Amino acid sequence: MNSQKPGTLKREPSSEENQGIGGGLKESVNIQGDGNTVHFHKQDTEGGGTTTQRMRKKSSNSKKKQKTSRTIIAAWIGFAAVILGAVITGVMGWFPFASVAPSPTAFVAIATETSLPPTATDTATIEPTFTPTLVDTATAAPLPTDTLVPPVALGEDWTQGCISQLWRAYPPVDLEAKGNGCWREPVHVFSAGAGSLSFLSERDGGEGAEIYGLFTLLPESGKVTFTIRMEDLQNADVLMGVFAQPDVNSQGLLMSIPNGNVERNIILQKDPNTYETMLGTVALYQGDGFSLSFIFDTLSVTSKVNPNIFVTNQVPMNAPQKWLFFGYKGLRGSYRIEGTFLDFQIEE
Repeated sequence: MNSQKPGTLKREPSSEENQGIGGGLKESVNIQGDGNTVHFHKQDTEGGGTTTQRMRKKSSNSKKKQKTSRTIIAAWIGFAAVILGAVITGVMGWFPFASVAPSPTAFVAIATETSLPPTATDTATIEPTFTPTLVDTATAAPLPTDTLVPPVALGEDWTQGCISQLWRAYPPVDLEAKGNGCWREPVHVFSAGAGSLSFLSERDGGEGAEIYGLFTLLPESGKVTFTIRMEDLQNADVLMGVFAQPDVNSQGLLMSIPNGNVERNIILQKDPNTYETMLGTVALYQGDGFSLSFIFDTLSVTSKVNPNIFVTNQVPMNAPQKWLFFGYKGLRGSYRIEGTFLDFQIEE
């Protein structure tokens, strides 16, 4: 008979009961039976916590190790990429096509440098702009050169068809120079040509007399000889004289051929201030013209009708300079005069 109580099973001893889990594990599992209930007890043989806690720690440590390994691997990969990039860049520098990329940069640099010389060139081209100022000065130089042309000598000007700039117009007017030592003609009504000084003037009416002529400066002493030939002499007088000033009203010796017949006429000495007759010749035939002379020095002047037909008295003229005058006087009302001075000679 089986003495075991009904409903109660007797467990056979098992080799796994009360046995630690083998291997290198330090924790063990105790199984105790109390009726139909089985209790598992986890024990830490070393006092380091339960087995579950140790397993969690191991799992955590394992994850940390994995993260550290991944970080290290990533760093190595990055380092390897840098090295690889450097190697590739170096290798690229050895090939001809490696210079293609820097080429535009080098071209831009060259373009920037080449743009600087034009600026210097522009600055250099600005300096010669002072040359137009020099050209203007050069072109202006002939003007004073024209004024430096010496007047044609008296006695030579009429033979050259020139009224020398040594002559002055009376009444005074602004004269235009030719630029060759001569005045542009006519000067009043006077023109030079064929070795003579010709004049022609007329007026259709007028209340007062008028005088026109030319003055020229004489040396301190000398002699002037000339011929006067008349073509027309209606209500006008021919005037010839030497004066202390270039003015017919100044002190001087005045000679005149009065209006009238041009073929046979007289020659008179007139008072310059009153125009009264002082001395005169008998009627003379003009022929080829009347020849007259003025002889002067530093103290006086005289006149002579050649050849020794008539000689005036000496007229005192204490003047450092003396002026020769050729002209005419148109009388009141209408007049007409035409004539020529020729064979002009001056001696010192």
